[in-house]
Amino acid sequence: MKQNLVIKIGTNILTTKSGELDLNRLRSFIFQICQIKKKTKSNIIVISSGSMTCGSQKLKLDTDSIPNRQASASVGQILLMNEYAKFFGIESITVGQLLLTKDCFTNALKSKNITNTVKTLWKIGVIPIVNENDTVTTSEIDKNFDDNDDLSSRVAILLDASKLIILTDTDGVYTSNPKIDKTATQIKTITEITPKTLKIIKDKKSMRSRGGMKSKLLSAKKAFDKNIPVVIAKGSDDTVLLDIINGVPRGTLIAKEKEQL
Repeated sequence: MKQNLVIKIGTNILTTKSGELDLNRLRSFIFQICQIKKKTKSNIIVISSGSMTCGSQKLKLDTDSIPNRQASASVGQILLMNEYAKFFGIESITVGQLLLTKDCFTNALKSKNITNTVKTLWKIGVIPIVNENDTVTTSEIDKNFDDNDDLSSRVAILLDASKLIILTDTDGVYTSNPKIDKTATQIKTITEITPKTLKIIKDKKSMRSRGGMKSKLLSAKKAFDKNIPVVIAKGSDDTVLLDIINGVPRGTLIAKEKEQL
């Protein structure tokens, strides 16, 4: 069945420990996305992190100041889009780029323009790649969106998505942080997001990523409240996207009971 799918790919699974693009991982994501598009004819939009990290590595810049972050994002976005265009091009699929700020979702005209642009791209078979426009923000570079998790939920709501998939370096939501607590167990399904749900999350943000699991749950709640199912799953598996689309349980599904997939 044709769907509007929003897929968010996080920095930690798109880049290596040294901050370079993980081309093998990117190639895997793109192969899976192309298979989904060809098999289901779904409309797909990708929210991609990683530009600032890639740019800072290329320029040998620390990201401890806003100008350095903006410069890094400027260079990194080109590196990122070049690779997306190349790998999608191998599958004869064209990509487009959208760089957004929060006012794109609060301004009715801008929201309409984004929607019209994306729908036009979908109509002609183009996959939009979205990121925050870090190069035009100032102090808001950490406040414009909480992170790309927030951006992905806003895009999903704006485009009336059938599903939001958030790929990260942890296989969904756990009873506590599995990186520091070996007794942590995976929560496979969440049917409501309450203060109690958020209280169990004790994670630490990566130096390369602005979002943690609590951020993902807070962002997922925005989509969840609009009846959009959300899957948070580990992105390092070469079949994760295909599995999710084919109904294989992966990570954590956040959906109201009547919308279980």
